[in-house]
Amino acid sequence: MIQQKIRHDPATALIRAVLSLAKGDAALEEHRGTSWASATFTEMRHVMRLRFEGEQAVTTARWLANILPEHEFAISAHLVADIAVAETHRRCEGTPAMTLIIEALTVEAD
Repeated sequence: MIQQKIRHDPATALIRAVLSLAKGDAALEEHRGTSWASATFTEMRHVMRLRFEGEQAVTTARWLANILPEHEFAISAHLVADIAVAETHRRCEGTPAMTLIIEALTVEAD
């Protein structure tokens, strides 16, 4: 019997998890992922840009920025070793808007 290790895509899983936390108030504008592997670890560094438009969405963005570093993610076959909001950009004139730049590190779990 041939056994094959199924590799799960940590980028898609992380994006889905973060967007789920954003309660439908965010739009993913960009994601960049960089893979890296050593003899003991396989990891991916992620940078994503989320856009929030409208007062309710900006409130959600503030909430997300506060809880994100302590949130425990359930991503199949991966651990979120680190996640943080690296930058925030806020627009006050016209429709309120906020952009969050999120950086994360996922590590493949055995």
